[in-house]
Formats: sequence, C-alpha cells, structure tokens
Amino acid sequence: MQGNSEKRGASRRRSTPPPMQGNGNTAVAENELPLAASEPLLNRESPTALYMQIADLLRADIDSGGFATDSKLPAENELTHRFGVSRVTVRQALAQLLAEGYVVSKQGKGTFVSRQKFLHDLKPMRGFYDALIAQGVEPKTKLLEFSPASASESVRQAFGATDGDCFQLKRLYLVDEEPIALVVSTLPPEASGLTWEQVSHNPIYGLLENVLKLPVTKAEVRIRARSAGASVGQLLGLSAKAAVLVMERESFGNDGALRERTSFFIRPENYEFSLSVQGPLPVGSSIKNVNGSIARTATK
Repeated sequence: MQGNSEKRGASRRRSTPPPMQGNGNTAVAENELPLAASEPLLNRESPTALYMQIADLLRADIDSGGFATDSKLPAENELTHRFGVSRVTVRQALAQLLAEGYVVSKQGKGTFVSRQKFLHDLKPMRGFYDALIAQGVEPKTKLLEFSPASASESVRQAFGATDGDCFQLKRLYLVDEEPIALVVSTLPPEASGLTWEQVSHNPIYGLLENVLKLPVTKAEVRIRARSAGASVGQLLGLSAKAAVLVMERESFGNDGALRERTSFFIRPENYEFSLSVQGPLPVGSSIKNVNGSIARTATK
C-alpha cells in the first residue's frame, strides 16, 4: 500500500515551474509589499490568488527535494520578503499546505515538511500496528498504562462476563521518535492474566488471539475528527485545539461477545484511511435542492 508520500519519495524530480512575470494587482483585496526585483516569482495579473501561487511554488520545492523531509521552512518574515507579500498572505499559503498534509506546524518551533503519509486500508481486518508494518514501517511503542478499570454492567455483558473488572490499556505509537497516535483500549476481564511485559510486546489483536485465545472474527470501525484536548494533545505534541483523527473500533468473536473497544487518536497530517468498494451500487433517483424542492434525475 502506498500513501501520497510517493510525490516526495525517491523519485523526486526538480520540476520547479519557471518564474511568472507580471506587475499588476492581484484579485485579492489586500495591500501587498513591493515584489523584490531579484525574484519575480508571482504573477500579480493572474486570477489565481497570491497565497495559492506561493503554496504552489513551495509545494513544487518540496516535491523536487528542495526542502527535505522534516526540514524547517523559512520563517514567515523570510517568505514575506522573498515573495514581496504581506504576512497574512504567507500565513494563508502555509495554511493551505498544512491542510494538504505537506507541512506540519510545531508550536513555538515553526513549520516543517511533513513525513511520509501512512495509508490505512480499512478493507482487510488488521490492527493498527499491522497496518503500519504492511507499509514497511515498524513503529516504536510506549506502554503508558495497563490497569484494572471499572465497567458498567452493560459493558461487562457485552464482554460476556458476569463479574470482574475490565482492563484499560494506553499506548503511544512513535515513528522516527515522534508520536503519531495514542491508543486507549478497554479489554475484557480475562486480561487480568496478562503481564506488563506481554502487553508491552504485543499489539491488541496479538494479545487477544495469541495470548488470551480470544479470536476476533468481526470489527466495526467509526472515524471522526475532534480537537485533541489538553491530555491527548500533550502526548501527541499538539495544542489542545489542534485537530486529531479518532478511529473508534469494536471487535467481536464468533459468539458475538465483545473482544475489545479501542479509541485511536491519530495525528491527521501523517495518516490517511482508504476503503475500496465494489459495485454495482444503488443510485438515488432524486435529490433535494437547497430550496427544498425535489430535482428528478434519470438513472440507468
């Protein structure tokens, strides 16, 4: 499996577009600084906003290897001088690259070229650790917590247990010494027989299948986005308001009993999910317009 990091892999070619000439005013209504005569990079007569032109040029530099993975981009004031634009425009360009996953912002340190994008294929049933291994990436893990956790009667029933505490596992995943995901998992009472060493050296599915002999035959996954919050953000090196991807998974055995319930808090700039589906699919015959009326469509 391959992520969109292929754009910045070993096959990088220097393909920085030729400088664009022009001295007119941009369509963006703002007061720009005079463009440095030595580097006329932007076309101010183009309908393309200046911040998008800057993002395109920086993206080309990243793709061609002009900025290496993990390298720091020039500071805002340097980019402001280089392109002859306002700081607001530079920030818009960086925000665009951040949204695309090309760069990451490290609080108090600056903007850096992002690492490889990891692609998690949801179609095969595999664990988070195995999804990374399948891409040739062997993450390091740090077990933060493994302890009894009280559970409601409904949760114990879902686990098929009448008594005993459930167990909570909290683990940090790191690639190149940087955290990429925090995992918080609730395991059944059978986990009371696990040792710290076993939990440290086995992924969740490995513990269930190989150690506890609780085979997993079905998993349900939900994915959403939310702000990191103080505790998750601190562990992932993010601000409390930064966005994270949250993958919530429940795994079941043949008898329908719950095997585990896990939340994965993932840094979004380095991770993508994919799912391939096969048709034919049912196609809706009508859609509702903004004004509430029905627009009929013909389907074949």
